[in-house]
Amino acid sequence: MLEQLHNVKFLTLSLEIVEVLSSAIELILPQPSPFVNLKSLKIYPDIVHLWEHEPKRVTIMPANLRSYLLDSSSQSTFTKFLREEILEEKLLAELRVLLEKEKDNTETNRARLEQRKAPVQSHTQEIGRNMALIKDTWENLGVELQKRKEKACFIISKLQRFEELLASLPTSNRAKYQPCFSSLRAEADIVLHQITNSMKAQCDENQIRSSVFFCEPATTLESSS
Repeated sequence: MLEQLHNVKFLTLSLEIVEVLSSAIELILPQPSPFVNLKSLKIYPDIVHLWEHEPKRVTIMPANLRSYLLDSSSQSTFTKFLREEILEEKLLAELRVLLEKEKDNTETNRARLEQRKAPVQSHTQEIGRNMALIKDTWENLGVELQKRKEKACFIISKLQRFEELLASLPTSNRAKYQPCFSSLRAEADIVLHQITNSMKAQCDENQIRSSVFFCEPATTLESSS
């Protein structure tokens, strides 16, 4: 099978394949290495998921297998990706999408809030309808605030997970992701600030609408008596 890869220049293997090759190393070594044109060998860990917290078993590539794969080409490079690095990459992608989506949601919520700012009717015949509207507004407020609180906590939990993984990386690998983490934290701070302002704006709008309703009808009734 390996002979069919004699022209390959870039080779990527999973740790599972490395284990298979290691188990058959006595059959492989007597054969000449076919990787004379190899420029890059990359080893990736087994499939990892963002919810994983327990470390996977460690697979070490035997020195003779590494030599078999690399030594036939003088220009080949070897890169082994850690499980934590793969998780970092996945978290980076997820956080970027999450933050961009939340920015769009904030703009949508702001537009909806502007539409709701139509003045409350103060005529006596509108009192019943306005009362129902005010009640619905306050009932929906709790639901909306809960959604935004959960979104904010979700973003923070993702950043915490990213920081935990970052701390577990070797120093040399950590330097690669530290600037990304700093940038994401700054962006998340902006998004969380927008979420907070959106929540405050909705609370303020509810209070204004309630004040208009509860104050103006009394004035209207007094002036008509």
